[in-house]
Amino acid sequence: MEIQLLKCPGCGANLPPPSAPNGILVCDYCGAMVSASGSAVWPMPARPADDPPFAPDRPRVTVAGTRYVLLGRLGRGDGSDVFLARRDARVTELVVLKVVRALSDADLVAREYEILEELQGSRAQGAEHFTRLLPQPVAKGPTKDPEGTPRQAAVYRWNSGFQHTLTSVRDAHGGGVDPRAAVWMWKRLLELLGFVHRSGYVHGAVLPPHLLIHPRDHGLMLVGWCAAMRFASRQPLPCTSARYRDFYPAALWKGDVPTPTTDLVMAARSIAWVMGGDAATGSTPGGVPPPLADLLKQQCDVNHREVAFDAWQLKERVDQAARESYGEPKFVPFTMPGWR
Repeated sequence: MEIQLLKCPGCGANLPPPSAPNGILVCDYCGAMVSASGSAVWPMPARPADDPPFAPDRPRVTVAGTRYVLLGRLGRGDGSDVFLARRDARVTELVVLKVVRALSDADLVAREYEILEELQGSRAQGAEHFTRLLPQPVAKGPTKDPEGTPRQAAVYRWNSGFQHTLTSVRDAHGGGVDPRAAVWMWKRLLELLGFVHRSGYVHGAVLPPHLLIHPRDHGLMLVGWCAAMRFASRQPLPCTSARYRDFYPAALWKGDVPTPTTDLVMAARSIAWVMGGDAATGSTPGGVPPPLADLLKQQCDVNHREVAFDAWQLKERVDQAARESYGEPKFVPFTMPGWR
């Protein structure tokens, strides 16, 4: 028996198999009535241009010829604003829109987009998995602000569930999370950095606002790629954030070039900080078990003789410290207020 996949002649959506050879199907998407042979009966859907606009009161912007509806602000960085948006069309999708605030920073947004495109094409081990945990480029180009000034913008795919920065995580958990939760955050971050480094790049800004977690699935994304670069270039960071000075190795402020160790030190300082500790020294609250506390303090010191230079090797050390602290690994649920 031959099975034929029917598509709606109005909108192209898949139709369910007919219950009878001469049956009439109704498209769930556009409402068109279609015979089992695939020919339209009545009515054909209205053209997209005839549809009532989605949320006509919301602002619109156009990037690379595509119009987007702004749904709300996701964040405000040192040099850019980040919005949640949706494509302004019948067949739509949610996206993240990043718009430069200072016109002098336009080149940073363009660089970030190009680097993320290159990372999406990486052939390093695990690329199929890890590239989904990086911002996925959709489009870039200038867009006009309400005053008509062109500003560089980049559009990335929306990754559902990754909406809590480590900054909001620490705030929501009384100034510090359970060390057991910090362990899985640290391990997910090291796995992602291992892929980035094997692809030839350093992130250069592994800071709490650039680390997004998925509480239910224990996942982590890394955003904020304006400072990223190929570490083989031996160039200083193109930009830094003075607000997070304690998270950077001090030598970077003197023009030293970043290396994979730079990212690993910044990662450890971010984890110590989200536990309620001090980023500059790596000290942690008294409730953190000594094996974890000692490893964090050691890894936060870029000049320590045992500071790690390979993310995967450091992850093994984190695994060992966690076993010494809590025994065999087990899943510990993690929640954020108002989200599940």
